Amino acid sequence: MEHEEEKWNLPADSIPPVMSAVEYAVWHKFIQERCGLYFTQNRQRYLRQRLWERMRLRGIKSYSEYYHYVVYNARGEDEWANILTLLLNNETSFFRHAPSFEALVGRVLPELLKEKNRHGVNSITLWSAGCATGQEAYSLAMAFLDFLATADERGMQRAGWQLKITGTDIDLPALEKARRAQYKPSEVRYMPQAQCHRYLRVVAEEKGAPSKYQVVDAVRAVTQFGTLNLIDPAYWVSGQDIIFCQNVLLYFELERRLAVVQRLCQCLNPGGFLFLAPAEVVGLKLPGIQLVRQPDSLIYQRIALF
Repeated sequence: MEHEEEKWNLPADSIPPVMSAVEYAVWHKFIQERCGLYFTQNRQRYLRQRLWERMRLRGIKSYSEYYHYVVYNARGEDEWANILTLLLNNETSFFRHAPSFEALVGRVLPELLKEKNRHGVNSITLWSAGCATGQEAYSLAMAFLDFLATADERGMQRAGWQLKITGTDIDLPALEKARRAQYKPSEVRYMPQAQCHRYLRVVAEEKGAPSKYQVVDAVRAVTQFGTLNLIDPAYWVSGQDIIFCQNVLLYFELERRLAVVQRLCQCLNPGGFLFLAPAEVVGLKLPGIQLVRQPDSLIYQRIALF
């Protein structure tokens, strides 16, 4: 029988070795316990290829030997960080899910800020959970600053707001890029032109065209980044008014996915909003949590303590 990777016509040394059922079970359990990623049987080939990329660099021939290296070697934690970067899907962009940002600006921020004004509160906190290379967190800052620019027209307080946006992820290289806040033209190509002109500046050019953009200081000043594992609730970011956690839970097992969402809801202030990717968690039923009906969006609001 033809080996499945041979159909790819790959160089011999890039074809991963066969993974036994025991090796798959061991790696599957290890990864799920470490970061929540759930690799079904039909994604085993992807898992093998990613592990093999690191095994080749280490000169390790078997998945069992590599597991022993990662778990018991003094440099195992550094190696795990490299594996994690390969396994995670860090595809993201500015204002990635337009309907969510439309709901944020058109409904959520007006409702939330009016309620805060009513109680004499001038601070607002937002959390981008699973922020990858930072575009979502910066998009939240830009959206809020744009909203404040038109606050007078909405009959709302414009000045004096204290904004704090926290972006978290478990991928350390991604977080380093987020903190640098520099992006290639391909990484900003879907960004609305108005925000691009307002919130990005060209810091490098190639053949007369921009080759690198920097997020402006006004946006970076209200944004911070940190390491956080969503399956470890001990260090979560509580007291949030708005949480975005989109396209993060897709590869979590359903039971863990629901547990993470429940914990995220508990991190919201009463009246706060949780934005998920559509279809990520459907039919969530928790006391004190209600669905916010908005087109093409999945938003929950915490309406009471629980």
